[in-house]
Amino acid sequence: MKKKMSTRTELISLLKDLLWENDEDKIAVYIDSALAYINWYTFQNYRLSSFDDIPVDIISVIIELVKNKYHERIGVQSEKLSDYSITYSTIDLDLKFRVLLDKYRIISIE
Repeated sequence: MKKKMSTRTELISLLKDLLWENDEDKIAVYIDSALAYINWYTFQNYRLSSFDDIPVDIISVIIELVKNKYHERIGVQSEKLSDYSITYSTIDLDLKFRVLLDKYRIISIE
C-alpha cells in the first residue's frame, strides 16, 4: 500500500528534488497543469489547495505528469524556430496511468 503524502509542501519538495528545480512557483504551475488534465479526464475537481482530499493514486499520476512535462515536453506537437511558435497536442498518458485514473472517473448514465 502506498503511503500518502501528508502535505502540499511535501509534494512540492519531492518534485523540486526530482526535477532539480528550486522555483516552487514553477513547480506549483506544473502541478496545477497536471491537476487540470486529471480533472478533465476524471470529471473530478482535485485542487492543490485542498491537498488532503487527493487520493494517493492521483498524487502518483500528478508526479508522473509533472516529471514528463518538465523533462520530455509531453504534449508538444510541433515547434517552429523563426518567430518562435509552439503547438500542443493532447497529452499521451501511459496506459497504466489511464487505468489508474479510470478508477476515479465519473461517468453519468442518463
